[in-house]
Amino acid sequence: MSGPRVGERIDRYELMSSVGRGGVGEVFRVRHALLGSEHALKVLLIDASTRRARLMREGRLQANLRHPNLVPVTDLVVQDGLVALVMELVRGPSIELLRSQQLSVPEIDALATGVLSGAAAMHQQGTIHRDLKPANVLVEVVDGRVNTLITDLGIAKILFDDPSGDEPITRSGLMLGTPGYMAPEQYRSARRVDARADVFSLGALLFRLAGGVSAFPARSWAEAYDRASKGNRPRLSALRPDIPARWERAIDAALSPDPQARPADAAALRTMWLEETDSTRITRHAKLRWPAERLRLIPKPSWAMAEVSTLELPSPEPGPPPARPGPHRQAPPR
Repeated sequence: MSGPRVGERIDRYELMSSVGRGGVGEVFRVRHALLGSEHALKVLLIDASTRRARLMREGRLQANLRHPNLVPVTDLVVQDGLVALVMELVRGPSIELLRSQQLSVPEIDALATGVLSGAAAMHQQGTIHRDLKPANVLVEVVDGRVNTLITDLGIAKILFDDPSGDEPITRSGLMLGTPGYMAPEQYRSARRVDARADVFSLGALLFRLAGGVSAFPARSWAEAYDRASKGNRPRLSALRPDIPARWERAIDAALSPDPQARPADAAALRTMWLEETDSTRITRHAKLRWPAERLRLIPKPSWAMAEVSTLELPSPEPGPPPARPGPHRQAPPR
């Protein structure tokens, strides 16, 4: 379905500019027509006309999922068969744009702790993200402190979960995730994964943050699956010898091809990463104050926001999906 355009209005929100478009939605910077406040509005390119009650129920659930390291859904608008999620507007870049090779160990610890804490809160409430990656973690500087916020946390649940037993919103075969960050089992079915798939994605995200390169560099979808399923990646300590041993232990566990060998959820992974369970000390890790000269490593704020990545594939089978023509859309070999 076609989406709205800049200059139009969706309910109380005036569309000021488009900041990106992905496989299932488009993000706009919007202004509340009555209050004048600015927000991010994610318009989902799905037909919501027959699913209004379910979407409204899910919007209420996501609006109550609050944490300093999560970008919350603050409103849900359904208009003429179109659904839009209203989120806080984060004035900062994604982790993907950080010059991570130049970051110190305490700085990386602070960023990672924020990401893991946000994901832990999400998992505690029963929400699985399914597309955790550097582009979906935004960075905001407030009073000299750098905070990380996970975005798009409610979209996967809206797209895939169907507790009522009704027909799922997505068409059969719509796979959500990003090659290079997806757990091997998620290539087969994004609907059947649990928190351990997010743990794998967090491991790949932390590898990228700490090492400055992708854990599973690949030129195709099939190559990314093959590397992830075989654990074929560089050693983090070879890329950066000064890292704490606890980081490598946590990432090795998170990136296990076998879901049963991974930490059960983000909270367990955070314990491994920090070797710490005391909540007060964990909070101190995340609230590191950066000297002014170190803030130059964070690009100037931009309106760029993360997009949900999708791949259109045939309906999943017991093994990986069959191949489909087109660049970067090949299925992994059986």
